[in-house]
Amino acid sequence: MESRNMSILTQTEIENAQSIIDKHPPGSYELKALYGKEWQHVASPTSFGKKFKNAVASNLLKHIEHDSLRGDNHNIYRIQSRS
Repeated sequence: MESRNMSILTQTEIENAQSIIDKHPPGSYELKALYGKEWQHVASPTSFGKKFKNAVASNLLKHIEHDSLRGDNHNIYRIQSRS
C-alpha cells in the first residue's frame, strides 16, 4: 500500500531507497551521493529530500539515520553497521 501522505515516500520509493542503502558500506553520505546515477531520475530533489528525511525519522528505512545539516542546507545521513 502506497502512502497518500505527500511528505512520506511511497512504498516503491521506500523499497528502492532501502536497496540503495543496503548496497553502501557504513559511513556518512549526502543524499545525492547515496543515490549516485539514480539521482538524475529524481523529479524534484528538494521534495524528495524532505520525504526521505521524514522516512528516516519515521524509521521506515533500516540501518540509516540523519547525521547533520550542512551549511548549504543539504542533509547528511549515516549508514550504520549491519552487524
